[in-house]
Amino acid sequence: MHEIFLSYSQRDSSAVQALATALGEQGLSVWVDKSGLQDGDAYDTQIEDAIAQTRVVIVLWSKNSVRSQWVRAEAAYALGKHKLLPISIDDTDPPLQFLHIQTINFHGWTGGCEGEAFWRLTAALAKRLDRPVGSPAPLAAGDPVPAATSPLPIAPASTTSEAKPNRVVATYRRAMVAAGLRFPERIIEKEFQEYFRERTYGIAQFAIVLALLAYVVYGVSDLATDATIASTRFRFMVACPLLLVFYWLSYKEFAKRNAPVFLAAFAVTLSICVFVTVALLSIETPFQIRTGNGTMNFLLTLGLLAMLPLSLVATASIGAVMMALHALVMMGTHVPLATSWLNYLHVNSMWTIACCIAYWREHQQREAFAAEFT
Repeated sequence: MHEIFLSYSQRDSSAVQALATALGEQGLSVWVDKSGLQDGDAYDTQIEDAIAQTRVVIVLWSKNSVRSQWVRAEAAYALGKHKLLPISIDDTDPPLQFLHIQTINFHGWTGGCEGEAFWRLTAALAKRLDRPVGSPAPLAAGDPVPAATSPLPIAPASTTSEAKPNRVVATYRRAMVAAGLRFPERIIEKEFQEYFRERTYGIAQFAIVLALLAYVVYGVSDLATDATIASTRFRFMVACPLLLVFYWLSYKEFAKRNAPVFLAAFAVTLSICVFVTVALLSIETPFQIRTGNGTMNFLLTLGLLAMLPLSLVATASIGAVMMALHALVMMGTHVPLATSWLNYLHVNSMWTIACCIAYWREHQQREAFAAEFT
């Protein structure tokens, strides 16, 4: 395991080599050589593995590196892992999202282990590594002697399951990139997911509240009908508490961290609750599915789905589940297709609108992220 990962632009190789040599003289193990890496997803995976196996990521900001998407992606990934330690080797300011992080000024450093800038760096490293810097780190039995510029061992492509995705996955990724719904670089795609979540999660919580309120309001209106015992019990004793639990969980860190999965689970749960409620109402009350009342409920549910900040793929998939549940409700009435096709058309149209909204929202967010990134 190496202690330090150096993130830099290839145009700054001379400064990087000087820094790696100086750090090596202080007994630090530095990962710096990227020449053995391959392009594509295997490159992404190996860079992530390299950062994961180091304790500190030193980013060398310069006029070259601030324009490098790879350096910015590596810095953002390291920041998320709480491993980032930036230095500046010229007068260039760091990118906007890193301005709040204290950066050590290495402008004018000529190499070697002397100078205030290098002393500040070694002091910061000593604090991060929780040991004195200037003497080699203690080695466990059997550990190899660390080298200043030795690259992280790269597993052969034939033994790494993630290095070469299967043809179906690769085709899917290329299609999503072509549609503007995925970035080619895996690290950048991960950064976008965090960007998207931070800017849309509040909308998701509002949509959950709106779904709960709508469900309660329509439940109160159902009380005006006759013999709604089973449906009312299900609505207020099962469905509403479930939706309330989802709203409560939305404030938990794990829910926000896994927002796509959490919101998809909420949307599917809401769909099932609507399906059961419609089925019970059609049995107990004059609520007639064949007249379009059931279809109206699914239209409202699809409208709420359009509000949830999910990806186009997730919206299309969950919308397809809702359409299937609506079809089950309609088939239960034994109404011939010749007289019920308009109900299917309404639901399909709302599903299409929800997908268009999801595509527009995701595409716009990706363009905004790319503009900030570059």
